Amino acid sequence: MSRLRLLKALWWDDEEAVISLFAAAPSAEPFDLTFDIDGCSPDRIATYHLEDVEHVLTGLKVVEYDLSFSALPAELGPYLEACLEQVCARGARVAWLGFEGSFHYDHLLMDSVARMLYGVAAQGQPTVLMLDDDLRAGSAWPRILDSYRSKLLNG
Repeated sequence: MSRLRLLKALWWDDEEAVISLFAAAPSAEPFDLTFDIDGCSPDRIATYHLEDVEHVLTGLKVVEYDLSFSALPAELGPYLEACLEQVCARGARVAWLGFEGSFHYDHLLMDSVARMLYGVAAQGQPTVLMLDDDLRAGSAWPRILDSYRSKLLNG
């Protein structure tokens, strides 16, 4: 399994690794989460409300959580899965992980950004991670994302 592109993208600022988690929920208020999972937590958490000026999402607001680490969790996959599940358990309809620059309301969970997304979860659906660079570039990943996009747009 190749994760070179994934790891390079997470370490884009050279000082720290940044995991960007996006959560679409009825409220624009960020959930009060520390993302402390099995004793591993980010060094810093920044939250951003992403304004939907064109009203792409009806009844949902998107909050971005940037989790910054001086060293990534040793068990990255289980950590990411738990983060996505935590946010969904707190009320996010859909949550996903994406690289810096992957978010735009015109491209939510679409094929055009599939290579820049590496995890997705939704209430009542399984959490799916796509950490392998080659699999993210394959044809299956955009189809998986499309099913979560439907839940995002249609409930």
